[in-house]
Amino acid sequence: MERWGWVEGGNGWVWRRRLLAWEEESMRECITLLDNIVLQVHIQDRWRWLLDPVHGYSVDGTYRFLTNLEVQVANDAFIDVWHKLVPTKVLLFAWRLLQDRNPTRANLVRRLILQPNDNLCVGGCGLSETTGHLFIGCESFGSVWVLLCHWLGFSFVPPGSIKDHYIQFTHLAGLSRSTHVFFKVIWLACVWAIWKERNNRVFNDTVIDLLHIVEKVKLNSFLWLSSNIEPIAFGFYDWWRHPLYCMGVI
Repeated sequence: MERWGWVEGGNGWVWRRRLLAWEEESMRECITLLDNIVLQVHIQDRWRWLLDPVHGYSVDGTYRFLTNLEVQVANDAFIDVWHKLVPTKVLLFAWRLLQDRNPTRANLVRRLILQPNDNLCVGGCGLSETTGHLFIGCESFGSVWVLLCHWLGFSFVPPGSIKDHYIQFTHLAGLSRSTHVFFKVIWLACVWAIWKERNNRVFNDTVIDLLHIVEKVKLNSFLWLSSNIEPIAFGFYDWWRHPLYCMGVI
């Protein structure tokens, strides 16, 4: 760090504020990438496609890479979902969720526990309560993601599969890897809040406002983060108002 001038009184980059822990990690990754770079005078810059350095970029090669990667990423999701910042019961629920093994009404019908005409979603939309529908496609519960993205300050087009939804939401393109842990915690807090509210409607016959569900997501995600990250550099009010700033994105 010292030889790059990024210390107090150094002549390197000047930061407007003290770097957060995950920002320092991103900076170290950047330094590692640049450490062996040597700029040469009179040498023209050029692009190099790492997947095929000889022939360069091709649509066909990119397609093969992405389709092969998709299988690997999907399999890794079952491992990736286990995170030490989140309570074990939530992780177990999410692990089962990604495998469509939680007791939704459609699953209970398939296991012959409920009658076929008892499979309707508790959201009141009149459709079958499958995993994909309950957590993504339901007009009621699916709207929680819209409100959540509004809080986060970005748009998100959800895929139909719960596994693809997890992968896409927690690995948002254009954001550094240091943010992934935050989005994982938020995603886990959201599916947990949706499931708790679903059970509340089934067993207690009560309904709470969707905004209240989003507030639960904000609170639980902050509590899980603050209980396991020491020291945490922001309070709940900061997290509630400016989540991306707390992640070091802006």
